[in-house]
Amino acid sequence: MSFKQKLLIVTVIFCALWMNQSGATGINANEVSQTTKEQTESYVLQQYSGVQGTAPKHDTVSSSGAAFELLPNGTNVYGFFSQTLANDIYYEARLYGRYNYVTANPNIPGIPASDENPPLGYGIVGILGYNFHPNSSVDITPYVRLNAYNNMGPVYADTDGDYIHSTTYALLLGGKLVFKATSVFSPFINIWSGFQTNDLVGSYPNATTHNNNTLISGTLNQWATTYEIGMGTRLSEHITLTPYWQYTTTFNYPNNSASLAINQGGLSQSDLTGTAQAFGLKLGVAW
Repeated sequence: MSFKQKLLIVTVIFCALWMNQSGATGINANEVSQTTKEQTESYVLQQYSGVQGTAPKHDTVSSSGAAFELLPNGTNVYGFFSQTLANDIYYEARLYGRYNYVTANPNIPGIPASDENPPLGYGIVGILGYNFHPNSSVDITPYVRLNAYNNMGPVYADTDGDYIHSTTYALLLGGKLVFKATSVFSPFINIWSGFQTNDLVGSYPNATTHNNNTLISGTLNQWATTYEIGMGTRLSEHITLTPYWQYTTTFNYPNNSASLAINQGGLSQSDLTGTAQAFGLKLGVAW
């Protein structure tokens, strides 16, 4: 075997070994990169309280899930997506559905409860805020909340054709204080307050002879404040279950056509201050 042939064989073997080593190194680099990414995400979530609107400082946490709320006059169900970004900006979007209970208000003589059939409600909510970090255990998030609802305010319908439908818009300012008590439990207080208006339309063809199928329009303005207390409970690194309780006070300001009694051609909306409690349960998955 000549020297050139030997040199060629050695060169081929060297190239094969080099290519094999390069391939192995590439695989190892990918594996290391993936492991590092998972470790980073795990570390961030370990520092996360589990409550939407918070995140460890300089980190981004995304969360999505669903919740249901039991109220005196209906049941709400909503899905949500939220992010608290590394620059501490927080946003959340919600899609609501509502089952309205049979109600005695307005009280129309001669209509049994079995003939009442309020329509379903639905709506959207947008929240935009900023997450402050006084220390590693406390998060404070002031925010602006916008609501747009259909038939989630005053609503009524029966089989005789009597009804009230409503469209509600609200601009609310709020703030949430979260305390990361342990790696599992994070109690919080959330308060929001502001102005909302309900555009009402209704008709009572069978309630009185006065209305006689006349369409009635009215406006119910309100100043509403809600106090919420909850407990973010980490079920796992990614999953949080949050039970909460709400107490809402509403100051009502109906215009003339909304406040008049039904037999006078109005919608019988009260100007008394209202209060209501609600109970909710939210399940969120974070990453």
